[in-house]
Amino acid sequence: MRKDRLREVRSDVFDIADRIREVDERYRLFYNVDKSRFEVRLIGDNEIAVTWAGPLDARLVTKLRETHVRRRNELLKEIEKSEQLAERRAEASARERIGVCSEAFMSAHWKTR
Repeated sequence: MRKDRLREVRSDVFDIADRIREVDERYRLFYNVDKSRFEVRLIGDNEIAVTWAGPLDARLVTKLRETHVRRRNELLKEIEKSEQLAERRAEASARERIGVCSEAFMSAHWKTR
């Protein structure tokens, strides 16, 4: 995509552009003329674009705060907790299936005697 098709948004009614820079000074808000959508770009060595299909409002700022690199440790802990919970649920389900199968086996075994 041609860079001239991006229009930097420096001010807006809800101060979203300023609030985005509060999350990270390197963030910049652009409007992509070709795709008719807003994009947040991390300006630096490796430019990263975050596209936003929704309206320009506080949800964008909230999403950026939730996913910002400063929250990496918190996010990793949340992921780890979710994985542990899923593992415990899988183990409980497996124990339950083993118990049902064991009961069925024992019932069948004792009935034949």
